Amino acid sequence: MDDTKYKKSFDLFLKRTDEKSIIKKFIYQHIALRKNVFFLDIGGGNGSLALMISKKVNSTLVIEPNREFCKQLKRKNIRVISAKWENTRLSSTYDFILAAYVVTYFPKNKMTKLIEKIYKHLQHGGVALILSIDAKEGSWRQIHTYFYNLIGHTHHSSDNELKKNIRKYNPIATTFRTHIVAKDTEEMLKVLGFDFFRYPKEFSKFSEHLKKFMKKYSRKDGKICLEMVHNAYIINKK
Repeated sequence: MDDTKYKKSFDLFLKRTDEKSIIKKFIYQHIALRKNVFFLDIGGGNGSLALMISKKVNSTLVIEPNREFCKQLKRKNIRVISAKWENTRLSSTYDFILAAYVVTYFPKNKMTKLIEKIYKHLQHGGVALILSIDAKEGSWRQIHTYFYNLIGHTHHSSDNELKKNIRKYNPIATTFRTHIVAKDTEEMLKVLGFDFFRYPKEFSKFSEHLKKFMKKYSRKDGKICLEMVHNAYIINKK
């Protein structure tokens, strides 16, 4: 999936979910955002969270590999480096680092070093917030499990890998839930596209299977509602 198609699918996802508003509320409740804070957003996407946070802190830097998202960020006057986290070189440390769902894109064999890199760039007294999707809970996860079974792929959850790698930092772990509501199975399939971008042929081949599977999550009004269970890990660097 190219950057433009990925962005289109992800933008539709954002329109159909309450995720961003709930995450914003979570950040306000758990992170002290002040005018002396230097903020780093790893994998900032379209910048909806970065823009909100940037209004409350000293400076904001976003690391984002998708070129379409980078264009969007620059139009919002957000400073951005167009690269993957593993290819980014920084000399600064930050008071608040956000890594929202980016661990799913970390190569498994590099997970340890990439988490260490986050901690390395965290200022003493600073806070890192790492968000991921639970490995088992929620209908969003059930759709993924069903798809991986269809294509005969053994899926290793990035959240499970994250839990192994994050223990030594003694994180504060908590959970919250969000929902995605699409008008029908066809629209939900479009929403799912960005999350299955690694398997375009298989996603196309089994699209009808996925739509049938989704019907169990139909509401009385005919809309499809999927629940996401989020795990939040807060690391304080003393």
